[in-house]
Formats: sequence, structure tokens, C-alpha cells
Amino acid sequence: MITEVAFFHIKEGLEADFEKDFVIGVQSIAQSKGYISHSLHACIETKGKYMVQVEWETLDDHMRGFVGSELFEEWNKAVGHYFKPDIYMEHFHLVNSKE
Repeated sequence: MITEVAFFHIKEGLEADFEKDFVIGVQSIAQSKGYISHSLHACIETKGKYMVQVEWETLDDHMRGFVGSELFEEWNKAVGHYFKPDIYMEHFHLVNSKE
């Protein structure tokens, strides 16, 4: 299992709309092969900054299976217009797990 962690800065004044449309957009992610779960976090110190965590079975499930797919296009259509251009994303694996 891997964890995708992405940081998004949302255009000022659109935070509530983003949160509403995220619920719609994330349905596309959830349909993708290898999807396990997700969470959305709003930053306390920086208004408009969000962290999204998505658990995937493998890195390929995210990078090859989802990114570049029609499901990714659906996700982007639902929420991409809210993002400022400074998106940051990385992948992590659990250290010292029994998996």
C-alpha cells in the first residue's frame, strides 16, 4: 500500500465550493483500480490550503491506472478549476509495517 499526499491551494473565496465539489470529484478516484481510501484536510494556519491523502494498493495504480485515465479527467473537471498552480504531491510507504 502507498499513500499519495497532495497539497492544493484553492483560489480565494472558493473554499466552500471546492469542499462541496470535492465530494463529487473524489467519486472518480474511488472508481479507479487500486483505490483504498481518501481523506481531505483543511489547513489551520493557511486559509485555502488543503491536504488530500489517497491510499492506493500500488504506485502504478495511481500513476498509470488513474493519472491519464478518463477518471482523472472527470476528477480534474470537477475540481481542477479551483486550484492555484502551486500543487505539490508525493508518495509514501509505511515503514516497519507487517504488510
